[in-house]
Amino acid sequence: MTHLLRLTVLLLCFAAPAFAQDVAGSADHPLVGRFDGSTIRSYETQEFDEVHVARTAGEVSTVEGAVTRLSYAYPAETSLLQITRNFEIALEDRGFDILLSCDQDDCGRINYDVEQFGNSPSWADAFNYRYVMASRTGPESTAHVSLFLSVNNRNTYSVVTVTEEEAMAIRMIDAAEMQSSIGDTGRVALYGITFDTDQATIRPESAPTIAEMGAFLATNPDVRVVIVGHTDNQGAMAYNLALSAQRAEAVVAALRDDHGIEADRMAHAGAGFLAPVAVNTTAEGRALNRRVEMIAR
Repeated sequence: MTHLLRLTVLLLCFAAPAFAQDVAGSADHPLVGRFDGSTIRSYETQEFDEVHVARTAGEVSTVEGAVTRLSYAYPAETSLLQITRNFEIALEDRGFDILLSCDQDDCGRINYDVEQFGNSPSWADAFNYRYVMASRTGPESTAHVSLFLSVNNRNTYSVVTVTEEEAMAIRMIDAAEMQSSIGDTGRVALYGITFDTDQATIRPESAPTIAEMGAFLATNPDVRVVIVGHTDNQGAMAYNLALSAQRAEAVVAALRDDHGIEADRMAHAGAGFLAPVAVNTTAEGRALNRRVEMIAR
């Protein structure tokens, strides 16, 4: 009876809500949850990247897909084993298979550094850590979750990395396709514009799509548009509304400064996650919701 009661408490721990100390714009990943009393120290996402994981002791392989990486700080009274068991039970409850659970003595010849454990930070202690790797194959996607957990100077931290396998979408759309879409629907969704995580800084690989937007606007001088930023549902609503507006403003600035489009032809707005085109419960859906739209006005 005692054992069953303890398992129940552990599962409930992972259902706890976010805390005020979490870094701005962060959110627990819906596939994982969190340990009761922990706080998010850092948070980043990549639409498509590779992650090094260990499925068996001593063997490291690579998985690719949409990546979410969070770092948590834990209450001082909790042990590495307690957090690890909570994590394993929560994942199994969500349909994951635990492929590897090990500590510094039995992880094999797995290097604990940044490359092998997917950006585990400099605080990691090679003589006091635990690692868990789990996978789940579902009808829509395959997900991999890894936990790297360590104590350093009496502080307990972890890196939780979620990789949701998906094919990298071909996101390029040219001026002619933009004109056709706007002519048919009054809008066009653009997936070729990406930004640094939690920033409004446009990444260099976005240049071709912005150039095509400039070409469309240059060849249609009477068209006035609104550039609208959209996000997925990770993070608070107010944060995403502000971030999506800043990103839309950055696109307007690039069209004005780099392609000579008159500023009075363009307005900008941010919709945050209020206008999804897909569910936010899968990597594919979240990727579709993260977009820039150009709307005729």
